[in-house]
Amino acid sequence: MTLKKLILFAFSALFTLNFFAQDWTLKLSSNVELRTWKLTTKADKEEKGLSASIKLFKGTTLVTQMSSDANGDFTVLVPSNGEFVLEVSYAGCNTKKFFISTLGVPEEVAKDNFDPTFSIGGFVMAKPFPGIDYSGLQKTLVKVQYFSKGRKFDNDDVVTNGGMDIVSKIASNENILIEKFCSTNRAGDAALAKPDCPLAKRLYGEAIALIPGEEYPVVQLAKVGLCLKEMEEAAKKAGEKAAADKVAADKAAADKAEADKLAKEKAAGNKAEADKAAKEKAEADKLARAESEKANKEKTANAKTEKEKALAEKLAAQKAARAEKEKANDGKVITAKASKPVDPDDIEANNKRKAKEKEAKEIAKKQKEGMARSKEEDLAAEKADYEKSEAKRKKREADEAEKKKFAYETKHKDGEGQMDKGNSDHRIPQVIGGNKYKEYILKADDYFKTKRYKEAKVQYEEALKIKPNDVHAMNRLALIEKVLTTK
Repeated sequence: MTLKKLILFAFSALFTLNFFAQDWTLKLSSNVELRTWKLTTKADKEEKGLSASIKLFKGTTLVTQMSSDANGDFTVLVPSNGEFVLEVSYAGCNTKKFFISTLGVPEEVAKDNFDPTFSIGGFVMAKPFPGIDYSGLQKTLVKVQYFSKGRKFDNDDVVTNGGMDIVSKIASNENILIEKFCSTNRAGDAALAKPDCPLAKRLYGEAIALIPGEEYPVVQLAKVGLCLKEMEEAAKKAGEKAAADKVAADKAAADKAEADKLAKEKAAGNKAEADKAAKEKAEADKLARAESEKANKEKTANAKTEKEKALAEKLAAQKAARAEKEKANDGKVITAKASKPVDPDDIEANNKRKAKEKEAKEIAKKQKEGMARSKEEDLAAEKADYEKSEAKRKKREADEAEKKKFAYETKHKDGEGQMDKGNSDHRIPQVIGGNKYKEYILKADDYFKTKRYKEAKVQYEEALKIKPNDVHAMNRLALIEKVLTTK
């Protein structure tokens, strides 16, 4: 055998050995769910397993194609020594892409009955909303590759975190659009309840423009149509009634004008007759007054003469009586003065009485002044007490307001009380779990990565209670038993 043939034979043998040594596959498992929305004045969502299209590409070459089962579960075998893109798609939904590299597995690992498995967290497929930028989903959201440290396949954290940022941004924009759609419907309902049908029509139209194809604003627009029709009929009836009322009012006005004219003419005739009667009565009254005044004058003159005569006689009699009385009194005074002298004690008693009366008047005056002062002092004290009470009340109210303000600020500190903006609408591998089983698997994988094998074992066992035949959990438990036994 020549040297050239020997070299070719050795190379061929080495290639064959390497080929068979690297002849393994990565068993990749995951789940797909379809998210649907029912949007009215609020947003309700539903997620359930989906039979989606699963394609594995190497470059532009389709390696394998399958569909997830009715529950959304699928397992795809990824060939060794290559770079692949896994696409999950469903009609009307955005396609999700994931990068998988099976390069870099050492030969000593690959030939030792190497049978790697990896579980990707669930996919959520949803129909896109108008006006939302989904271009970020054209990128691969997760990268799965072999890590020599730990000798296993796992996520690349840098790519995964970038994918999570893309999905979170899309979810945030979708939440804003959904809330705007629902709030517009709520405003339309409020306008329809008033009813302000034109405003309701405009608002429901805006909602349809935001997210076309939703049933709620279309149904409400039908109600608005009935409302507008009723308003038109009511306006027509009101117009007809207004026209009839105007005809009746015009007739009533004409009848009233005619009646007023007749009444005015009758009143003018009655006034002329009344004026004539009044004039005749005035003449008769004038003559009667003249006769009465003449008779009264004569009667007054006679009465005056009689009265003056009687008065003169009365005055003469009074004068004579006074003269007799004065004469008699003068005699009594002279007799009294001569028979009874003045008593000094009576004079002193009289002076004491006058002094007591004066003193009593002074005391009464002072008491009155004292009462006035006391009343003013009481009013001043009452005013001071009121002002003090008002000051305490205002301080108490200010303290209570400060406490309420402090309590409110404490409650709302660091965003407490703010509306939950919701979770991402697109789950990514081992980032957003779909159910209890996935939560156990995620926790177990985290413990396994950090070599907390006993804690990982508990979580894998919990996962197997939910999904007894799960290959990933069973394989991991076998490895843990092996490690723990070795230790």
